[in-house]
Amino acid sequence: MKLVNTCTSLWRLSAPPPRTAPVKNTSVMQRDYILRMIEQAAAVLRALLHRLLARETDTAEATRDLRRAAALGGLDLDLLRLCDEDTTLLMVAPGGEPEPGRTWLAAEVLYLDGVAARLDDRRDAAVASFAKARLLFGLVQAGGVLPEGFPEAAERMREIDGRLAELAGTA
Repeated sequence: MKLVNTCTSLWRLSAPPPRTAPVKNTSVMQRDYILRMIEQAAAVLRALLHRLLARETDTAEATRDLRRAAALGGLDLDLLRLCDEDTTLLMVAPGGEPEPGRTWLAAEVLYLDGVAARLDDRRDAAVASFAKARLLFGLVQAGGVLPEGFPEAAERMREIDGRLAELAGTA
């Protein structure tokens, strides 16, 4: 319980201030800016996934890229790893409603963190990241706008289910 309280406290310190009613002129600009940041993060993640699957990267490099991608979406990789599922949900839905871009980004970062952990034989870390990624992908609406080159959330969830089943078989 103390870890959860610490994680929640750390997240609140790093979280952006609560939003007020959007100003019409800036809301479009903010949305466009967020979409550009998500696209930049997606480029980092796309390249990392290729390197991970080809086993052309090491843990330190993968972690650096995951941190960079998470930061582009205003997220912190270490907090995503540390926090429980409820607190992770608060990170992507600070106002109670999930922000689609941040939710997808957090899910994809955690998914790739799980892939990297699995390749590095860190089973428990892989299971934790995959489980949180699956939860977040469940919040991404079907047919929602995803960065180019990434599967739909439902497809990614099926992939995670297979990876979790494989990890359960190796326990």
